[in-house]
Amino acid sequence: MRSLTILAAAAAVLLPATAFAATGERSFTRDGHTYVYTLTPNDDGTTLIQGHEVGSDSRFRLTVNGTRVSGQANGRTVSFRASRPLGTAVASN
Repeated sequence: MRSLTILAAAAAVLLPATAFAATGERSFTRDGHTYVYTLTPNDDGTTLIQGHEVGSDSRFRLTVNGTRVSGQANGRTVSFRASRPLGTAVASN
């Protein structure tokens, strides 16, 4: 389960939005699990990603700084590097 949560968090950072659930909300599906999240650009240049898995209590809150991602996913501390920085077009939508 931990691997799935970390994988989902990484996918949220790396994949473009595939659908809009509501204003500012985005979603994607990976391995049959759907995740809904929001992106919030911060004044310090970082981006906050907050979301949850649809149909469960699994939540995540990640801060992206360049290629560095850290935060909480399903109650666990996570930290990893993305293969590329979060694009400014994605962060500002």
